[in-house]
Amino acid sequence: MNRPLICALLAFSTSGIAQTPTIHSGATVYIEPMDGYETYLTAAIAKKQVPLIVVVDKDKADYIIRSTVSEHAPTSPAVIINNTNGVNNGNSGFPVPRSFGRTNASISVIDAHTSQIVFAYAVGKAANTNQLQSTAEASAKHLKEFIEKSEKPKK
Repeated sequence: MNRPLICALLAFSTSGIAQTPTIHSGATVYIEPMDGYETYLTAAIAKKQVPLIVVVDKDKADYIIRSTVSEHAPTSPAVIINNTNGVNNGNSGFPVPRSFGRTNASISVIDAHTSQIVFAYAVGKAANTNQLQSTAEASAKHLKEFIEKSEKPKK
């Protein structure tokens, strides 16, 4: 065989191997248990209208979602200094005390057949709202964007 033909065949054969990972709308996904965080993630997937079907049978899933969550309490108690200058920050006229912790979460979406990680996202939240819900919704939002971007026709 001639050398240029061999090089061309090798070039085309390797391009088929290195594919960009994708997740298609309507794929089934199993969310592994994580101390209740899977419930927040399932609800966020529904709320953000992520085009996936959540299943409870791991064997019927196209993808598996693994997550980690860590919650950190504030390291020191809140110190409140009254410098309102006559501004009412609540019913009593004193500043509203704020002492928040931090929640970090990450998800990995794994192809159940190849074990390839096709999507990963990490988020940290420090706010006065439900941090578990907030991190789950951020993860779902970015997962939806990834799916939508994967399905757009290439130019």
